[in-house]
Amino acid sequence: MSRRQLTSELVREWAESILRQVAAPPDATVTVTARPGGGDVGPQEPGALGAESAVESSLEQVWDEEGGALPWDDAEDVAAAAGAPDIEATLTFADGSAVSVELAAGTSETDAVVLLADRFQDAVLEETGGVSGPPCPGHGHPAVAADVNGVPSWTCPHGMGHTTRPILQNAE
Repeated sequence: MSRRQLTSELVREWAESILRQVAAPPDATVTVTARPGGGDVGPQEPGALGAESAVESSLEQVWDEEGGALPWDDAEDVAAAAGAPDIEATLTFADGSAVSVELAAGTSETDAVVLLADRFQDAVLEETGGVSGPPCPGHGHPAVAADVNGVPSWTCPHGMGHTTRPILQNAE
């Protein structure tokens, strides 16, 4: 893959492609948030997967070490100290459950795509009770996301690298 700066628009395109491949429920939504100074795309109208997807700001609670929510002012300090992600992609299901993938500046495209595919596939698997894609050719289990010679790929977990196809069909 080429080496481009990660942007919220690019991450949103990858996330939508991955979600179609892992058979995300049609009412699932993807939101991509850029930290100020991170990604470079402004807000768009939120929407369901397959419709115009969201690139929007969202507030997130930060939990203290004992599991309690911190007041927002304290949460900002904790996030800043922890090195907040530059881009965050969140998959939200109809029941309100969600999973987020945080991508830091300098994350390679290959690593970002593999991480998005892995986390979103796991979330869909949990949400649907064990139904997820993409199918592994000739087997009854889904393929898994992996970096195969620098290409983010779906591959058989039992023969890593033997049966593969790129996650992004139009990858450069």
